[in-house]
Amino acid sequence: MTDLADLIPPHDPAEDTLATVGGMALDAIPLLGPLAGRVLDHALATRERERRHEFDTAIVDEVQRLAERTNAALTVADVVNSDEFLATLARTRREAAETASATKRQRLARAAASTLDPGAPERAERQHYLRLIIELEDIHIWLLAYFHDPRAWLDAHDLSHAYGNNFGGSGTGPLEAALEHFGMTLTQPIEGALEELERRALASPQLRSFMTQGGMVQTRTTPGANAFLQYLGEGDPADAAPPVA
Repeated sequence: MTDLADLIPPHDPAEDTLATVGGMALDAIPLLGPLAGRVLDHALATRERERRHEFDTAIVDEVQRLAERTNAALTVADVVNSDEFLATLARTRREAAETASATKRQRLARAAASTLDPGAPERAERQHYLRLIIELEDIHIWLLAYFHDPRAWLDAHDLSHAYGNNFGGSGTGPLEAALEHFGMTLTQPIEGALEELERRALASPQLRSFMTQGGMVQTRTTPGANAFLQYLGEGDPADAAPPVA
């Protein structure tokens, strides 16, 4: 498998055009003119090349990691002759080029590599998980990790007081304590993400309901969401940190 990395085209970006105009004032650049168009085109092309090289490297790393984990005697021929792997690679490459999240690109790479794993879920389930990786943002994934076991997450981050000092309440307090631990607040976008998870039947946060102390921190994810977290293979959900706002 060490030869697989040799198939990745080298990343050798051309001289950065942005450096040429980087010191110019904005009002000196004809924003609707050809110069601005060339600068923006170059910026997009450069970033696309960077992301593609990064993604191709992640793919190789994931395939090599798979071979080591499963002791599978994978060869380069096995990889490049797999129709499902190549089809998934084409799709994930497109998605990777369009996301600013390095974490999502890594998940896409892992999803592509999983098509070569004999112990992976069935194809239909993998396709479902790939759609979730594409459609959900990093905050959605963290919320799933948190609600997988709020008590374990809070305990792992020394935030047991967020529920331990209460006889009862809603799940809002513990979640707010979790977010504040990382300098975040329960904003409308996060509430929107919670609604999305509920709409997809992945979690049932019930933040506005009054519950017992135990109910405030009980598991709120569905079995399907728990299986998805396991498929992602990102370690103990209690260790997950929310993305930087």
